Amino acid sequence: MDWFSHSSIGVLVLDRNLNCLDCNPFASELIWGSFNKTPNQDLPKHFAQAIQPHIDSLLKGEGDAYATHLVIDLAGEHLLLRSEFTLVDKGTANPRLFITLRNSSKSAQQARELKVFRNAVENTGSAVVITDPKGQIEYANQRFTEITGWNLEEIKGKRPNFLRSEKTTLETYKELWGTVLNHQQWRGTLLNKRKNGSTYWSLQNISPIHDELGNIINFVSVSEDISQIKEHDAQMEKMAYYDPLTNLGNRRSFRRTLDQYLDSPQEQGLNALLLLDLDHFKQINDTMGHEAGDALLTTIASRLNFCTRQRTSVFRLGGDEFTIIFRNCNDRTHVIERTNEVLSLLAQPIHIGPHEISITVSIGITLIGLDSPDASDLLRNADLAMYYAKKSGRNTFAFYEQHMDEEAQRTLSIEHDLRSALDGNQLRLVYQPQISADNGKITAIEALLRWDHPLDGPIPPDEFIPHAEETGLIIPIGRWVMAEACKAAKAIQDLGLPPIKVCVNLSTRQFDDPALISHIEEAIETSGLDPRWLELEITESMLMRDMSTAIDILNSIKQKGISLAIDDFGTGYSSLSYLKKMPVDLLKIDRSFLQDIPSDRDNMAITSTIIAMTKQLGLSVVAEGVENQAQMAFLNRNQCTLMQGYLISQPVSLTQFTSNYTDCQHFCGACNLDKTCDKRSIDPRVDLFN
Repeated sequence: MDWFSHSSIGVLVLDRNLNCLDCNPFASELIWGSFNKTPNQDLPKHFAQAIQPHIDSLLKGEGDAYATHLVIDLAGEHLLLRSEFTLVDKGTANPRLFITLRNSSKSAQQARELKVFRNAVENTGSAVVITDPKGQIEYANQRFTEITGWNLEEIKGKRPNFLRSEKTTLETYKELWGTVLNHQQWRGTLLNKRKNGSTYWSLQNISPIHDELGNIINFVSVSEDISQIKEHDAQMEKMAYYDPLTNLGNRRSFRRTLDQYLDSPQEQGLNALLLLDLDHFKQINDTMGHEAGDALLTTIASRLNFCTRQRTSVFRLGGDEFTIIFRNCNDRTHVIERTNEVLSLLAQPIHIGPHEISITVSIGITLIGLDSPDASDLLRNADLAMYYAKKSGRNTFAFYEQHMDEEAQRTLSIEHDLRSALDGNQLRLVYQPQISADNGKITAIEALLRWDHPLDGPIPPDEFIPHAEETGLIIPIGRWVMAEACKAAKAIQDLGLPPIKVCVNLSTRQFDDPALISHIEEAIETSGLDPRWLELEITESMLMRDMSTAIDILNSIKQKGISLAIDDFGTGYSSLSYLKKMPVDLLKIDRSFLQDIPSDRDNMAITSTIIAMTKQLGLSVVAEGVENQAQMAFLNRNQCTLMQGYLISQPVSLTQFTSNYTDCQHFCGACNLDKTCDKRSIDPRVDLFN
């Protein structure tokens, strides 16, 4: 019987004692683990014990057939068997038992797995939607309802296009359906719409399900609401690419944008990069506080956004530096016109609290792609041009030019070589005398620093001192200057000559140095100079940054018997109120006021006013930069008797000054002394100090 041998149902014939009379191969495999049963082989113990109660029920006449499920271990496997028992030849001496066995283990396992899967789908944190091949919804889990507000009853049989928002492009949906209909999985993000009309970001994973022949029978979409992640990403993006104070793009955003411009095809017209730096912003921060500084920066940012147009990008690099990128300018003249618009708008007064502030900017301009195709080089070019604009008087702009690179290289060289100048004995002091016009007597000498570079020769002080200030090298250099100047003044006295003061300039960095007082004490003690013969010169701007602290420092210096002078008076705040508070002895009128005297009546008026004001405060006054007799006469008429300048003497070495001072301690041109003057030891027609 072929059906008996090839059936996928196990068939087993037993006698009443459970001896196997016959079985087909499938039953043999289930029970004994082999297709071919060994003759006279007993039933496995577990199997016999499992079927015995059911056979007993039949033999007792409780029925002719019986069906049940057996859970049994056979041939090393845990099986679920659907079993049917039939008693044949009932009523004879040798009844037989006909048993069919079906292995339901696989079906049961699949049922359990399906139940577990359904439970998992219902309770997953992801939204699950299943559609038919036409995209009509057959199933949606609870999480989908929680995210979208739609339940299965409302959407069953519909296509999911009701989730579309206007903010997701049609191209995205075309790509989606093109991918899944091509039997491939699609993964991406969609901005979907909820039932209440609000939108949310959905991370979608849509897969086609195939039958045995490879035909698509379903689509399964698994999605997650990533709105919070997107919001967090947006916040991180803002933190990474935007300035929190002004909401402008920051340095990283600027570099990204500039790189995009450089990588994109060249457009018509000029693209220009502008670097803006606020002039004297630090003074506003120092005098009005950082809150006022922040308010100023915010206003500047708003104005830059207002005065720039489409195809223009504005960024804040940090501090008081901003950049603007102009795109598609017609020509260089167009760039200049737009830059002047920026300068004009930013120059308008700004109201911060009760204060009205006027701020200017210096702007460096470089042409993108023409000056360089590299972002770093372009920023460097704009930086060089911006510093050139500051040197040109501020509140202006400058285009990058190649010679600026050469100047920058020289600056770098100066800063590098300056570090070894002090140790290499390349620095020296020269001295310029001050006189009293009453009698021509020399009253003081000012110590001035010079640098003799071993390769480049003499380097002007205004070229290297600012770099010493910026790098902090001015601290050890200033300490050396003070020590040498004190030694020089003491050396003049030791020659038996009339004592004169030595004047030493203090830089801003020195004034801020906590070790300043100890450095002064060290110079005085080492040289043996009486402190009353030392005069320290400071500038107005140094005092105004923190007046309370400045007064404390000046009082500490004053208590040691040292004189104090305000240098370059008239170029800074020139405030009577702070002069009354400062423990200073003398003002030095800046040389710029004397340059055009007597031809410039404005300078004459300013200078005479400063002299009168100083006299009223009981302070002495020295005029710097006296270069001709007309200037000296003007100062004499206005009762400014202390003078210094090239008319009297150029700065000379200590050796030269000492030699001249030994011969004569006066400048006779101040009082027109005649030949009989006993204050000179040589022919009065000889000018010892020129």
